[in-house]
Amino acid sequence: MIKTVYRTNNPKTVGIFFILFSILFIIVGIVVLMIPKFKAQKCTESVRAEVVENLLVEGSHRSKNRHHRASVTYKPVFSFTYNGKDYRIESKSSSDPPAFQQGEIVELKINPDDPTDFYAPSDKTTRFIGVIFTAMGALFLIIGIVLRVVPGKNEKSESS
Repeated sequence: MIKTVYRTNNPKTVGIFFILFSILFIIVGIVVLMIPKFKAQKCTESVRAEVVENLLVEGSHRSKNRHHRASVTYKPVFSFTYNGKDYRIESKSSSDPPAFQQGEIVELKINPDDPTDFYAPSDKTTRFIGVIFTAMGALFLIIGIVLRVVPGKNEKSESS
């Protein structure tokens, strides 16, 4: 089997890839930052919930050099009563360290039509992820623009 690898020393071409990659990161970052705003439109009722557990979420993957890497994060489980009915719901996001301590009382915003649809305004995990993606996108964009604008070695020698 013949494997073809394409390489380029042209910084302008590499710059285009950085710019395209940056746009993807910025779009993902903005979408993630908008999730709480979308949730706020549906989740209008406030309830006080107790963090009854921090579920251990284990993940693992193999790196390129075949080393096995493990990660551990914690997903809060909330308990609250709404309209006389008890609910026990787990967050969709997890973090390390845990976003909340067991026994902590947290304000949740819930959807009155479906109390299992909720978000915790004080949980900054989603915001943090959105900021990271947007910042990385901005960094890739700057690198891409610099690579497109700054003349390469080949261009300097040709113009002399």
